[in-house]
Amino acid sequence: MIDSKAVKMPLFRVILPVLAFISPTTNGLITWPLKTTVGLQAEALNNLTGNRNVYATCNYVLFTEHVDYPTAAKRCQDVSLGKTTTVGSGTLATIDNEQKNNELSDLMKVAFGPSVGPEIDRKKYHDENWCWIGLHKIANLLNAPGSELTLAQMKSAAKKMKGKSTTSDWMWEDMSPANDDWMNWDNDQPDQYPDNDMNTQNHVRMYKKGLWDDSFDYKTSPFACDYTGKYILVETKMTVSNAEQACAAAGLTLAKVRSVSDNEELAQAINLFIPQESEEEWDAANWVWIGVNDLAGQGYIHFDGEEVGFNIPWYRNQPDHAPNFGTVEHYVAVNRVGSWDDSFGQHHERPFACMCSDSE
Repeated sequence: MIDSKAVKMPLFRVILPVLAFISPTTNGLITWPLKTTVGLQAEALNNLTGNRNVYATCNYVLFTEHVDYPTAAKRCQDVSLGKTTTVGSGTLATIDNEQKNNELSDLMKVAFGPSVGPEIDRKKYHDENWCWIGLHKIANLLNAPGSELTLAQMKSAAKKMKGKSTTSDWMWEDMSPANDDWMNWDNDQPDQYPDNDMNTQNHVRMYKKGLWDDSFDYKTSPFACDYTGKYILVETKMTVSNAEQACAAAGLTLAKVRSVSDNEELAQAINLFIPQESEEEWDAANWVWIGVNDLAGQGYIHFDGEEVGFNIPWYRNQPDHAPNFGTVEHYVAVNRVGSWDDSFGQHHERPFACMCSDSE
């Protein structure tokens, strides 16, 4: 198959920024630095993509859509890539140590900017400064079965409970208990204060500075899901060489696909990370580069020489090694259903799949 001609792109370079704390300025902005290497890598990678709806590391996927807690929990069920359990087993983010907390905090800064300030849309409790995580209360004395407290009594009790947390009252969506040794509540949180309809704050949002607050499940915020998949997709179109460099700059590698299950996961990841702009089968946005070619004359192998290791699911009549540009097609792209095609890696630009380093 000879693809339509693509516009050439200059050699891509990613420079990881050196971030420092910026003190409050005259306009009142406070900027927090990224704390983790993962955060810097996420910034390098996510700066490439035009999709402002999904941001990812190899541990979390952050969706910028504002939804309530039940909707967030349901949406995360579909983010089950890489899990050995059934489809639909994904969960809202589990954060049981400081490193994970800093990583998700950094991802929020990458997505929404590292600053907060006095202007109306940047106040602390603006929804975009928070995201749902998977911590929820499983025992609440204010509205326990058999409790007949009035609203005034609930508010009075909540004031006494403010800033006090019994770890055993909380559980993560993946059914793991809250960590006795590490939680990261904001000042005077959880406060458990009820609303006028006697609803209690039984679910948790994380501030992009990394602090937690209990909240009402009907509030709407972005949300973060646990991610155990191998692949992070970037929708910016590049040649295969530039794609390989971009993955490396983010601490990742251009994707390897070693098995049928890997291939199925890659197809799922393509549809999770890259919006489908067209149903035209050869539209460039529907195919992504992976790290496979046949340049060595030994059949199709990964860039580092590792064998593919399974029966390649070629698209119909592929590979055809179609000639053009003074060469033939040597590089591989994969479509949304997992079919493979040989293509001109140095002359056509496509989205691409990076692979998390611990999956190599």
